Amino acid sequence: MLGFLLGLAFLLGWSQPVDYTGYQVLRITVSDLKQFESIQSLVRDVWTCFLKGRTIDVCVSPEERKRLQKAGYTWQVLIEDVQALIDQQRSDFQPQGGLFERYLTLGEVYRAMRALADQNPRLVQMLTIGTSVEGRPIHALRITRDPRGARVYRNRPQIVFNACQHAREWITVSLALYIAYSLVAHYGSDARVTDWLQRTEVYVIPVVNPDGYVYTWTTDRLWRKNRRYLGTNSQGQPLYGVDLNRNWGFQWGGIGSSGQRSSETYRGSAPFSEPETYSLSRWLLSLPTLRAHIDIHSYSQLILWPWGYTDRLPYHQTTFERVGLQMQSLIESVHGMNYIAGPIYTTIYPTSGNSCDWVYGVRGALSFAFELRDTGQYGFLLPPDQILPNSEEVYPATLSLIEWVTTRNWN
Repeated sequence: MLGFLLGLAFLLGWSQPVDYTGYQVLRITVSDLKQFESIQSLVRDVWTCFLKGRTIDVCVSPEERKRLQKAGYTWQVLIEDVQALIDQQRSDFQPQGGLFERYLTLGEVYRAMRALADQNPRLVQMLTIGTSVEGRPIHALRITRDPRGARVYRNRPQIVFNACQHAREWITVSLALYIAYSLVAHYGSDARVTDWLQRTEVYVIPVVNPDGYVYTWTTDRLWRKNRRYLGTNSQGQPLYGVDLNRNWGFQWGGIGSSGQRSSETYRGSAPFSEPETYSLSRWLLSLPTLRAHIDIHSYSQLILWPWGYTDRLPYHQTTFERVGLQMQSLIESVHGMNYIAGPIYTTIYPTSGNSCDWVYGVRGALSFAFELRDTGQYGFLLPPDQILPNSEEVYPATLSLIEWVTTRNWN
């Protein structure tokens, strides 16, 4: 009976009134950036693109598909029926499943964080680092020996893992939690992890965009942005949402972002106009020994580093490449999955006002963006049975970055 009631509560909570019947995900081959921009003008929702492979994935309605056909584009169908896949994952939900066997609601995520902190007070502290536009808290886990002994330890280098700037990227939330739980589980039994957590401070923020994440569970599974009300369009329809990963205050407003309120990459009215990015950036500025950072996204299986706003290479390109390729090798060694590594601009697509550029450009920390599984078969609708293997393969790469933090060898 309890399982039935939990399942009923879930189905009522995830009502999914936004209907994607007739929508498909297409992969289109492009010859240059001009074609990429042309496709963006014809469809609303670009899922991802891979400039090195000259492909772009788009989620399109029947009307948008007709527009693409009229413009002369051809494509490969990646997902034949988007709504059917959403429905299938909803029916596969198991309310009694473990933390890494299913996706978690925001409430479940926060309860899991609280449980980890309460059960490990000498190693874990739960913090509130900000609030969302709708007033929800943004929580972080601080993992270090005796976390309550000082607000920060100025002799311990700091590393930050944050996830879910984009609400529909559910797998990122699971990975962030997996990192935290695994570090705690290995403390005391793994000599390397024990040593690192005694000498560093690790911060994990599973959900940067709590309002958007809740909205993906209650209303629109494929919602990307936050829930900022932006007024109405010319037809009097309400507009919502700023792309948080275009709202950061380093090179804000340039290529790879949009000033159109209806765009999926709308950058907001000003740098840090959104409480989510403002709070997170102020908190990052308060960390005196921040050395490294990973902004976790999905999908495409990529390891990315600055710059996103320009094709110019960063000053520390040699270090980024060395550390990035090591993480790539570690990921592949677990389940054989290949992640492509390179600068944001030339590897995936141009993005201005992103957090990775800001952390490196303003804080001077080694900053990466991960794009998790897969490469397009499911995209943002990655089945829950891939949570555990995806987390298992990425975890060693995060450990290697923690190890780098203890040495901070820029050479």
